[in-house]
Amino acid sequence: MDQEKNEQVIEVKLGSGIRKIDDLQTLLKTCLDQGFPLVAISRATKLPEAELQEYLSGSLPSDFSRIEYLNIFLILLLHEKPVSDTYYRDLMDGLTHVFEIPEDTIARYAGVSADELNEFEKSDKREHIERCIAHLFVTFMRDSRFTCEDGSWVIEGCGESEQKEENQ
Repeated sequence: MDQEKNEQVIEVKLGSGIRKIDDLQTLLKTCLDQGFPLVAISRATKLPEAELQEYLSGSLPSDFSRIEYLNIFLILLLHEKPVSDTYYRDLMDGLTHVFEIPEDTIARYAGVSADELNEFEKSDKREHIERCIAHLFVTFMRDSRFTCEDGSWVIEGCGESEQKEENQ
């Protein structure tokens, strides 16, 4: 018996500043040139550093789905910066469409009216609203592998090294 897969498709719209998309190798090199460590890219994309090194040398997998998120991540990192006129609006759209958070909830979180949220680009509270939108987005997008139940930021397992020391 066949089972239907329920797949959610998230459409990523590229900003108006992008005219030409570089290949993966060029995007990776550009990130490294700008000072982003390979370990940070590895953690963000969940791809091993060794695999990223292979991509840097031009060896790419035949299955695009293996690197699809890496491409999106690198494009967003390099081309979709907060200086864009639509950056915070796009983040808010992600919150409302992908996570289905009502706009009035975002407005309450920011401490403004729904009308002021919808016109935040013209508001005297623009910076405050943008910070709230960015914080909500980061909070919903965060990778739980790097946090513990108590909220501490870690790289590998919560308190793993402390427990090992206590057991010795």
